[in-house]
Amino acid sequence: MTVINKSMFPLSTGINNIMGIKQRYDKLQTQLASGLKASNLGEMGTDRYFDLALRQRIANIESYQGNIKTVNLRLNVLDNTISRLNVIEADSRASTMSGAGGQDSLNFETTPTLAAARFDEVLTLMNVDIAGRYMFGGSRTESKPVADPYDVLNGSGTRAGFKQVMGERRLADLGTSHLGRLTVGAATDTVTLAEDGTHPFGLKLAQISTTSANIATTPAAGAPPSLTVQFGATLPIVGETVTISFTLPDGSEESITMTASADAAEEGAFEIGADANATAANFQVALQASVQKLAEGKMVAASSYAAADNFFFGQGETPMRVDGPPYDTATGLVAGTPTNTVFWYKGEDSANPRTSVTSKVGQGTTVAYGVQANEAGLVGLVRSLAAMAAQIFPQSDPTSADRYAAMTSRNTSRLADSATASGSIEVIAVEMGLAKATAGAVGERHTDHKAQLGNMLDTIEQAPSEEVAMELLALKTRLEASYQTTALLSQLSLVNYLK
Repeated sequence: MTVINKSMFPLSTGINNIMGIKQRYDKLQTQLASGLKASNLGEMGTDRYFDLALRQRIANIESYQGNIKTVNLRLNVLDNTISRLNVIEADSRASTMSGAGGQDSLNFETTPTLAAARFDEVLTLMNVDIAGRYMFGGSRTESKPVADPYDVLNGSGTRAGFKQVMGERRLADLGTSHLGRLTVGAATDTVTLAEDGTHPFGLKLAQISTTSANIATTPAAGAPPSLTVQFGATLPIVGETVTISFTLPDGSEESITMTASADAAEEGAFEIGADANATAANFQVALQASVQKLAEGKMVAASSYAAADNFFFGQGETPMRVDGPPYDTATGLVAGTPTNTVFWYKGEDSANPRTSVTSKVGQGTTVAYGVQANEAGLVGLVRSLAAMAAQIFPQSDPTSADRYAAMTSRNTSRLADSATASGSIEVIAVEMGLAKATAGAVGERHTDHKAQLGNMLDTIEQAPSEEVAMELLALKTRLEASYQTTALLSQLSLVNYLK
């Protein structure tokens, strides 16, 4: 007799298989809904190590991209500001070129006014900030790097501004007799021109020469230096000259030429007297007048720029002013202090401004983009504008024309383009452009690399919907068949068999 029992029908095994298929079916449904292969790291198996590594690298790239975005924003602001400063420099240079701006009477009024307006704009631009971060103070970004333009020019309380410092320097350079701290003396047939002491002020004797064989000259020597002009028994003839050159307070050179004449009606001429003594006396009078004209005209302009160089200190410098009072007999300079002098610049004073502000934009790539308002090109622009802005050229002042010509000449020279000098506006613009280009190139590499890493991460994490759907359909068919087979087997009995 045939025995039918459960060993012939392994229902438990079939049910277990069905449950396995059902679990896989449920997981595929979850993958299809979420688009992910796993809902947690544990379900990823060994792929989780690669997943974590890829995510860390992507996070690093995103961090660098955030830095690049911030750097680009700051560099855009710096680029616009520096471009404007460059335009101001060019306009200031053009406005003081020979023949620019119309008649002298008009220029006397408009040139200082324009310089003052540009000075105000330049200092305002140097205080530009992004969300409270100031851009022209190097690494010192939390406060304005440049003082208020009005205070810089006019002072604040007990602290002297540029106009006061410039006035003190003017007194020190002119001296009590307005001869540029020189003395002119005559003894018999010899005229002596000497500095009144050993100090940095006034006119400094440089060279002397003559076209006359009847005039003996001795070059500047001694301490303090002096030179002499001696007339002999044979007098000079009309048209022969004596030329004396001087070094002015700003380091520039000027000279005066004294011409022998039958009368002293012409400027710079000395009358040939009856003898050597009389000629020497006439030469002394004419020389003193010429020295005074030089001192009150061109030297005062040079004095203004010397004061600007001392007041608007650059990298590694401190503000200097005349050690006085009294000022017209002063013999030295003294460092200004925050209590008696307005410090125009209050930012970082690094020898290498670019490296004072850096940002890491990639693995091993750092962009340096620090800028300081006291760099050579920027401080040069400030000095030139301030020196001109502080001037007054009254029509009634006979020295106005000479001072104006000397000021504009120096202004044009000082603001000349310098495409290679370290710290010039042009060089700063180029270096900012290079920093922006570097950040942009690295940013493009980051974008490409992040896309590649993202594709690799998708391969690990993402569940392709097409494949999941196909597998779901296949499992559904198998599951339905398994259900039907199991149902039939579960109903199998001797009674049903006999039927």
